[in-house]
Amino acid sequence: MRFLREWLLRLFPGRADSDLESEMRFHLEMETEAQQRTGLSPEEAGRQAVLRTTTVASAIEHTRDQRTFPWLSGTLADLRQACVGLRRQPGFLAIAATVLTIAIGANTLIFSVVNGVLLKPMPYRDPERLVNIYEWSERNPKFPLSMLNYLEDRRQSKTLESIALYTGGEMELMHGDRPERLPAVRITHDFFPTLGVQPILGRNFDESELKGSARVVILGHKMWASRFQSDPSSVGQTIRLNRENWTVIGVMPPGFQHPGGSYRSPLQGETVDLWCPLGMDLPEKGLRYWHFTNAIARLKPGIPLTAASQDLNLVMDDLNRRFPDAYEKKRARVEPLAAEVVGKSSWTVQLIMAAGFLVLIVACINIAGLCVARVIARRSELAIRQALGAGRWRLIRTVLAENMVLGILGGVAGLVLAAVAIPVLRTVLPANFPRIHEIRMDAMAGAFAVVAAVLTSLFAGIIPAFRQTMSGPGEGLSSTRVTLPGHGIRSLRGALVVAEVALACVLCFGAALLVRSGMELSARDHGFQPANILSFQIQFPRKTYNSGKSIIAFSNEVLRRWREVPGVVAVGGGSTVPWTGYNDNTSFDIPGRPAKPGESIQARFQRATPGYFEALRWPLRSGRLFDDRDRDDSKPVVVVNDVLVRRYFDGADPVGREINFFGKPRRIVGVVADVRDLPADDIAEPAVWMPFAQEADGGMSVVVRTASDPIATVPRLREALASLDRELPMSELRSLDLVAAAALAERRFALLALQSFAGLGLLLAAIGIYGLLTYIVQQRRKEIGIRIALGASGEALLWMVTGSGLRLALAGVVSGILMAPLAGRAMKAMLFGVSAADSITLIAAPLVMLAAALIASAVPGWVAARSQPMTALRDQ
Repeated sequence: MRFLREWLLRLFPGRADSDLESEMRFHLEMETEAQQRTGLSPEEAGRQAVLRTTTVASAIEHTRDQRTFPWLSGTLADLRQACVGLRRQPGFLAIAATVLTIAIGANTLIFSVVNGVLLKPMPYRDPERLVNIYEWSERNPKFPLSMLNYLEDRRQSKTLESIALYTGGEMELMHGDRPERLPAVRITHDFFPTLGVQPILGRNFDESELKGSARVVILGHKMWASRFQSDPSSVGQTIRLNRENWTVIGVMPPGFQHPGGSYRSPLQGETVDLWCPLGMDLPEKGLRYWHFTNAIARLKPGIPLTAASQDLNLVMDDLNRRFPDAYEKKRARVEPLAAEVVGKSSWTVQLIMAAGFLVLIVACINIAGLCVARVIARRSELAIRQALGAGRWRLIRTVLAENMVLGILGGVAGLVLAAVAIPVLRTVLPANFPRIHEIRMDAMAGAFAVVAAVLTSLFAGIIPAFRQTMSGPGEGLSSTRVTLPGHGIRSLRGALVVAEVALACVLCFGAALLVRSGMELSARDHGFQPANILSFQIQFPRKTYNSGKSIIAFSNEVLRRWREVPGVVAVGGGSTVPWTGYNDNTSFDIPGRPAKPGESIQARFQRATPGYFEALRWPLRSGRLFDDRDRDDSKPVVVVNDVLVRRYFDGADPVGREINFFGKPRRIVGVVADVRDLPADDIAEPAVWMPFAQEADGGMSVVVRTASDPIATVPRLREALASLDRELPMSELRSLDLVAAAALAERRFALLALQSFAGLGLLLAAIGIYGLLTYIVQQRRKEIGIRIALGASGEALLWMVTGSGLRLALAGVVSGILMAPLAGRAMKAMLFGVSAADSITLIAAPLVMLAAALIASAVPGWVAARSQPMTALRDQ
């Protein structure tokens, strides 16, 4: 209590000062009376009493210094004075606060992205122990784990606490009389325990329920709340899924996030409405050769990734010995879940983080330049303080007080700007951007904004503050007028301008590289034409379409009816549509062409109906496409792509030759152009298409080419489908242009972000040049007046000022060019078709910077050229 009382007295000394004053007056009166008793007059007695003790005011001041925090009271006084000074300089305050607000707002926005995507822990128990497991080979570095590998890892691993499989999909729910496709994930019974979560109602799956015939389901919380009104009695009820009765056995807790996956899985955090058991009752060959699931595992406490990898490779060695055809030369690959969720997007996050940091540095340099001018304007005031005994730290604190106030204002304003911008950012970010739901304004972002703003403003003011305290008071007191600053100050401001021009030039170079990359990507031959194409999915429920013949009959009829819809040019169906990341892969044999040493003959495998390639306008290189001749009772045939011909047939025309695919000899009847899995992929992969009629599947991706807007045909297409099966929904409706845009969304976002930062850097650099030259013109008014009086032309004065700005800009541009290749190499992962030291970009970016510098320099130059000599001389 005594300690608390002392601190309160230090912070609130008013009552203590009053008591001290009464006590000191009492002592002074007692001393005065004692002096009077020695025979002195009252006046002389009072004087001697003061000499022996002290004045009341002096005693109070001395005691207060001992009792309170003098540094705190002094700092508060400086801050109050700084507020008064800034109010008297609205121009400086407006420019500096605006620059700081923009920079802090942008960087707070970036911090929210970095915090949500990279820094915030994954929302699972002990997330650092969660890993994804793959089968690794030289050709397929991240191949999905086979089910047999999963079973052996469970049985033999000594480093895994648990391991689970999961794969995504959709299920058809009948809600009333309306069919609806809902996101679903099939899981093994150890999936939820591995993540450290359990249903809040009901139970988890049992290992005995991992069968294809199991009809039990766990509901996602959002679906349970919306469609079952959070009714606890819904557990145990029966719902219609895929036209069969399924029993609800549990409900997941609110906020539970799906971990995502690189293969056939919803993104991390996306809503999953239905959780179903994964059927493990496959034939032995299926367990070994089928790779269609993601694997997630939890390491035992204290187990590093290297130990887990070594342990799982022992399992792989055992599988290699037992099944050499299925696992030859494959190794285990273990990756942290957090790294897998972020994936390639980490490059984008790091890029915008670096760009934002450069903008913050440019803003800091810009404010430092303004602070130099501000310190020069306060030279007389600071010199008087120095002459009266103020030390270096006292002067520095006086100067930095204004920067502290400026930092607080900029931090708060930047925080407000970032909070307003975050909803906009979410609309701009790609839909598949990782952990987008975690990007929000929170306490950490608020703290970052204020701390970054204060540190930036203080750092910007520290150099001019130290520079001023290095000179004596005589320099500032030598004249009552503002004198021209010395060479050191001019050099400091010039160096600051050169630095911010160089950094802005680097930002312009990065933005120009991405623009060039986008132009190269747009000019690339993608192998098909996405304009005026609608795509959607249909799934054939096993209950109704329980045989290949029923699926083929229905698909043939519905495709025929869709072709008759007005405005439809061509219709076809396939396993997928281009640029959706489809990567189902399998091995095959070529009779008479054995595999070369170390070679694995593999290809993407897909199915397609007649009309599929025609609808996409996919060029035919040789042979023919699928047609009505390719039925389920005719000889199996395939269509292959160019890269398969080049890689496995040495470029010779393979039409008429056979390959053994899926255990059957199939004749190649056509060769089509290459289309990459994603538009920015370096190469296309070998691919094989089989007629849908010969390999009917449970689903189909439909492509419809129309004569005009494809969305306008949707109602007619729905009517045609409903006329055959009213319960069958069309899902994932979108134009192929949107598919293409989604495939390039992250690159476009990176370009937009870097262009924005480059524009900010360009603006701040131009402001720096303009501010410096305006200040120089103000300081050299007398010189300019004399020059005009002696006959100098306006053009000469214009060039004198503008040339000064261009010389500084040129020095900054040269420095930026030297740094540009380093920035290009850092961006290499985002580039396409251009080198990190692209010559066109190295020319274009400096020209843009010099053009901005010319405009910024011309305005103060024009002011100098129009100066009136008599006005300038009288003003001096």
